[in-house]
Amino acid sequence: MQKKYLLWDFDNTLAYRDGMWGQTIYDLLQEHGYSSIRLEDIRPLLTRGFPWHTPEISHEDFFGGIQWWDYMTLHFSKIINQLGINETLSSEIAGQIKIKYLDTTKWHLYDDTIPCLKRAINKGYENIIVSNHVPELSSLVRNLGISNYFVQVYSSAQLGYEKPNIQMYRRVLDKLENVSDVTMIGDSYIADVEGAINAGIKAILVRKENTHNYQNYCKSLDEIYNILL
Repeated sequence: MQKKYLLWDFDNTLAYRDGMWGQTIYDLLQEHGYSSIRLEDIRPLLTRGFPWHTPEISHEDFFGGIQWWDYMTLHFSKIINQLGINETLSSEIAGQIKIKYLDTTKWHLYDDTIPCLKRAINKGYENIIVSNHVPELSSLVRNLGISNYFVQVYSSAQLGYEKPNIQMYRRVLDKLENVSDVTMIGDSYIADVEGAINAGIKAILVRKENTHNYQNYCKSLDEIYNILL
């Protein structure tokens, strides 16, 4: 029987973290006594410097041989320093971001995530995560109790490219037995819809407001089977 695949984005599609990176830094600053720094002060500093902000560049070029977290910890240290904290303490706080960010208690599954994944399997689909994410994505998925619903978990940190870069999609598609029935599901029009279409596969936009008036759009995951059928 011909295999069918659903490729899933992770953040804001299957799960979400309280406040993402901004909240992570904010919470650490609060723990270190910097109560005057607001979340609104931090967020503008997070709009650049991540590998997914320049998806046209491979990780080899972006990181220049430096490990993912080593590079990003230096980046976070500079951000914290911009908030008026001395370099030594900025470096110390930045070094705590990895553990804080991956704290499973801060991550939550959407109510429709598990029912939808179960239904996909019952309908003969193989679920695969394809996400712009940290190197520990597989561990995070396992800690959230949903790894059994996936045949594979791919993070951009593992594949060396960020969606919508076609190379990320090609590296995933090359691992599949066939690509005649593959659909990408995610909340980003650029990364998940345009990226998938450029790679020659179908795409469904979910959750976010459909500002592009994209035809294959669902507010909740429950609705995707109206499109897949």
